[in-house]
Amino acid sequence: MNYAFLPDLSALTILIVILLLLRHRHPQRQANLWLLGLFFTFIESAAHIFYAPVGLPSTILHATVIICYLMAGLVFVWASGTYEFADRRTFVFLLINSLPLLALCAMYGLHLFSKTAFLPWIGVGLIGGVASSLYLRRSPVITMLLTAGWLVVGFLAFHEKYRQTVYWSLGIVYAVATVNFYRKLPRNSTGRLAIITGFSIWSFFFFLHPFIVTYRTYADIASHIWNLQKSLISIGMILVMLEEQVSCNRWLALHDELTGLSNRRCFEDSLAASLDRCRRSRATLAVFMLDLDGFKQVNDTHGHHAGDLLLRHVANSLRDHVGYVDSIARLGGDEFTLLACNPNVGSIEQLRDSIREATELPFLFDGNSLSVSASIGIALYPDDADDATRLLRIADLRMYSLKQARTPLRHIRLDSVPALTASGRFRSRAASGHL
Repeated sequence: MNYAFLPDLSALTILIVILLLLRHRHPQRQANLWLLGLFFTFIESAAHIFYAPVGLPSTILHATVIICYLMAGLVFVWASGTYEFADRRTFVFLLINSLPLLALCAMYGLHLFSKTAFLPWIGVGLIGGVASSLYLRRSPVITMLLTAGWLVVGFLAFHEKYRQTVYWSLGIVYAVATVNFYRKLPRNSTGRLAIITGFSIWSFFFFLHPFIVTYRTYADIASHIWNLQKSLISIGMILVMLEEQVSCNRWLALHDELTGLSNRRCFEDSLAASLDRCRRSRATLAVFMLDLDGFKQVNDTHGHHAGDLLLRHVANSLRDHVGYVDSIARLGGDEFTLLACNPNVGSIEQLRDSIREATELPFLFDGNSLSVSASIGIALYPDDADDATRLLRIADLRMYSLKQARTPLRHIRLDSVPALTASGRFRSRAASGHL
């Protein structure tokens, strides 16, 4: 056995275990593909240990190593793309173009060096690549690239350059993964730098291998550099997972997890910023406080799952159907709030009507059409108040005055609520004499 590879194998094992632990704590779909790609890399590294004068046949080990290189590369190409697991067309496209490459790697690993072993598979790859790119991808650019790639591979095999045929094909696979990761991962990510560097080394040395393998001194140096890529890629993937978790935590700190809207903390920051902007520009700020009428009945009748889906439905409706607002937030329970800077009186009433109509859009649950209405309280800066606390209190009281009018059994002190006109228009603090 070749124990010289044990340190590298041990380091790779430790990094894979760390990635597994991170995946268990913070499940991410892409981590499954990363682990699968690293699993093939682990098998390739383990196979090197068994290279010895007396032991397993070198052809079997060589074929295992080459095939694992290809399988890992293909998995990383899938992981680095924007492909969905349910995207069957893309999966079939990759499968059609992978099988001929898999056959070439097997032929080379088993030392079947002949044109009759290589050229038929290259022909299958050329025909399958052109047909699949035209029918499944429908991209002339991909068609031309595949055609050029298979023609170059065929030219090398025809001139009996089998090592270049296989290793350059692997280099192209890993170059595609490099470009995909470069485009997919966030630009300010430290993990992205490690991953791109690792795959660049991997791809470059696949192209370099046919030339450097005959120079023993340089080959040993290249082997040490080559071993860097596995650690770089593993560390990069760990960093990307940690960075995504930190980003997710930051997002959750300012957003409501159920609806995706801003939460109370984010809304308070938005309200403070809007007030400062309106003070400088002497503009009007409208604060809309919204409470759902009938939400409790939906929860009691259909369960909390239906209530959660209804809240998401209302949030999406407000986002999609209410325009000219600067912020939409869920403060908690069935209470929402919206901010609109510099609207005129007509716009305020139009916004109120738009909010009510969006809220009352029907929602389907288990074949039942459910709907709720909305009680909406409005407060204006500077007419009603000039600070955030009083604006929210006035909007809240006006909302509950409407809710009490719709639900008489609730006992709300009307003498503490700003008056409403008979037409439904609200009077300002100065006009109503309240607050």
